[in-house]
Amino acid sequence: MFKFGIFAKVLDENRKFFIKNCIQSDTPRMEATVFPEGLTVQENIPYAEGKPLPEPLGKDAAEEGQKFCNSDRILDLYIPEGAKSDEIFLLIHGGAFVYGCKELDKEFGMHLALKSGITVANINYRLFPRTDLQGQLQDIFYAIGFLCEKGYKTFHTTGDSAGGYHCLITAILLNSEEGRKECGIEFPYQATCKSTSPICGDHKEDPKKFAGCYFDPDKKMPSYIYDLGEAAKKLGCPPTVLTTGDQDMMLPQNEELRKKLQDIGIPVEYYCAVTTEENRPMHHVYAIAHPTWPEGIKTIDLTIENARR
Repeated sequence: MFKFGIFAKVLDENRKFFIKNCIQSDTPRMEATVFPEGLTVQENIPYAEGKPLPEPLGKDAAEEGQKFCNSDRILDLYIPEGAKSDEIFLLIHGGAFVYGCKELDKEFGMHLALKSGITVANINYRLFPRTDLQGQLQDIFYAIGFLCEKGYKTFHTTGDSAGGYHCLITAILLNSEEGRKECGIEFPYQATCKSTSPICGDHKEDPKKFAGCYFDPDKKMPSYIYDLGEAAKKLGCPPTVLTTGDQDMMLPQNEELRKKLQDIGIPVEYYCAVTTEENRPMHHVYAIAHPTWPEGIKTIDLTIENARR
């Protein structure tokens, strides 16, 4: 169990409150979603069969019966006609590390696959507090290893919010054996991340606040997990696209990360979508919720351009 002393109950209440709000906003969106056609879709593929699954560190949101919370280690593949057999996008859903599932990003991932001609793997991973950050990253690398065994060697990562954090640190660690060792990640494969494109990404966390309090309760990981600008400075980073919106609460983080990446010489493209219509606000993860909006289309286009550099 996580040991937060007198703050444990408050932190868990914050988690439950966040999940409740997310369900209220995601339910009508998902009920109205129309998925595009023209892809071969393979769903709910286990990617970590036979891999260790430590005892849960706490109650999992899925065990509490929460909608759209899924910690199962499974993935979907969205395969366009004529796709290369060795190149793939890895799509990682958000949800403050405590909520979410691949279905929330499915529409975005399918449009990305159709427009890019590149297969998209859309993954689930264990949520806090069922595991810690090392466990989440290990799940992601188990998924990458599973894809390597299917012949994929060139990866591009993308994801939203907490998934933006995961897509960026995954890109950094996939290209850095040193970083994987420091973070305690098992990965006996040869693969490369060529690009990373966080969407309204969460790149900086406080270990004393939600959700950073769940990251590393046993203090076994390096300090740069709390600031991915520092991770990129130490370990390097592939070409990056940062997208955000003028009503995104992560806007300041993205502006700060953009400067840090530029200062260390990482190629970075920055797109902040501006609200021009009252019924089309550029809120947090707008591109995931509305991939057919002009701003969502531009986010997809920038992600594809970054992969083709």
